[in-house]
Amino acid sequence: QPKVYEVGLKHPATPALCEALLAGVQLIDERETLAAHAAELVSPQHLKLTLLQGKYHQVKRMVAAAGNRVETLHRSQLGGLKLDDGLAPGQWRWLTAEDLALLKG
Repeated sequence: QPKVYEVGLKHPATPALCEALLAGVQLIDERETLAAHAAELVSPQHLKLTLLQGKYHQVKRMVAAAGNRVETLHRSQLGGLKLDDGLAPGQWRWLTAEDLALLKG
């Protein structure tokens, strides 16, 4: 399932950061390079990143390998389910049958 993250970057970035993430970066403890499914620089310090894998601290490690640093991180979508913007950090809600169908894809 695709996972979409809103990433706040420490340093302003250029489209070259997205290109590196899409091409694949080598992480220290991985045998193969890991590539993003999609990467969009929304602003110089805001990256929208879509991953298909789910490795330990993958977003932070990939951005570091591409030469920047994650300052803030928020998962905004999982599969077809977009997370509710109205929920404050720490809040939750029950999933509906429609939500579950979106997650199953």
